[in-house]
Amino acid sequence: MATVREYFDTDLKSLSVRADWRMHRLDGVELSPVTVRISQDFDANAKFWSIFMPEGVDVRCYVLTIFRTPETPNCVLTAEGDPAYVEMGFAGCSEGMSSATLVFTKRIFLYIDALLDPSLRREITELGTRYGFYVVVRDKEYAMKRSEMQKPLAFISHDTRDKEALVRNLALEMSRLMCPVWYDEYSLKVGESLRASIEKGMKEARKCIVILSPNFLSNEGWGKAEFDSVYTREILEKKNVILPVWHNVGAQEVYQYSPRLADKVGLSSSLGVQELARKLANAVKEPST
Repeated sequence: MATVREYFDTDLKSLSVRADWRMHRLDGVELSPVTVRISQDFDANAKFWSIFMPEGVDVRCYVLTIFRTPETPNCVLTAEGDPAYVEMGFAGCSEGMSSATLVFTKRIFLYIDALLDPSLRREITELGTRYGFYVVVRDKEYAMKRSEMQKPLAFISHDTRDKEALVRNLALEMSRLMCPVWYDEYSLKVGESLRASIEKGMKEARKCIVILSPNFLSNEGWGKAEFDSVYTREILEKKNVILPVWHNVGAQEVYQYSPRLADKVGLSSSLGVQELARKLANAVKEPST
């Protein structure tokens, strides 16, 4: 599942000015910094805030301080203004635009790394209205619902015995890279048909990542059935679907299991989870071939 911070980093695609922002309460006490971004929409001649509040902060205190900070209604990072001046368009042409003319829409997106009570979310938006702002609160519940709605881009076929050593962390890391995967521990829901859910995941995902390990190669149950289904899909669709990951296996072992798999370029788990996830996510997001 993607985190609140990841949605803060990837939502709102406009050009932006970003900084770590230090604020002071009314009594002068400095708070730990929050990460802020001023998004700039030159076509609409508008700008607005998005602010990330890390886990563990006093949400009410931070929200109130944000609304009361003089820079907030002016939508600037410092009392002297923004540190960056941006111009758009061709020099000397009438279509030229600059960040100096952008108008603050009064919109503030608050990304809060906490699971807030609905009453607190309402309290924050109502408080924002009293200060003249239009506030959108995006907390951990927002992140969970967004992740549930996102169709998995990849299916991970693996042996259960490899979860602890590799698969669980790989699935989490790929989700952090905004590449949602079908992974049984958080894709299956209570009461669902195991077979139907797995088949749906394999059919809908762009790619099927196959974790080739000694455990997987010796699995004559679900592992073999999953591989047969993915292999059949690749033949029917006439395109590359399988992304092999070699985990503690050699070429001869893979060849004995499937000559076709031995001929495919795969990735080794020895790359480490982060690098492996990055390469897999890039491969999954590439146009299908």
